[in-house]
Amino acid sequence: MKHYSFLLFLALLCCNKPKNNDESSASNNGDPSKAINDTIPLTREKVENSPVASYSEKVKDPLNDWRLAVDVYETKQTFKFLMKIEYMAQEAEDTLTIPNFGIMPKVEVRKGPEKESCIVGFLDKQGEFKEYKLIALKNKQLKISTLKYYGRARYRVSK
Repeated sequence: MKHYSFLLFLALLCCNKPKNNDESSASNNGDPSKAINDTIPLTREKVENSPVASYSEKVKDPLNDWRLAVDVYETKQTFKFLMKIEYMAQEAEDTLTIPNFGIMPKVEVRKGPEKESCIVGFLDKQGEFKEYKLIALKNKQLKISTLKYYGRARYRVSK
């Protein structure tokens, strides 16, 4: 009977240990470098109707006033954006998902490396532009390419 009570005590002791480190690390003992990026709400209270970033470049055409134009709009989801692209008579839409780095996402559209091209990206915590998607023309057709992939990971170190 002694063995059974000892095993029961041991089982209760094991079951009563603290939950995984994720919950105990939420306080992080005041260390901001270990903070979890959950300070930004995943949905927006108010979605702006006007573009948050735009780009426009005139297309060389002697008969028409064509443009390569890109407008980036907010969506209800904080880290998702809608890109509306126009080239001559072609129109396209694409989505842009920015990783949650613990700051409000800031999207920018900059001139691309070639004529009639642009790069859609975002600013990181240090304010550096991170290239994400290239919008360019190939044989007079609109082409959207992902230049780089970004993500956020959380690692737990065992003690």
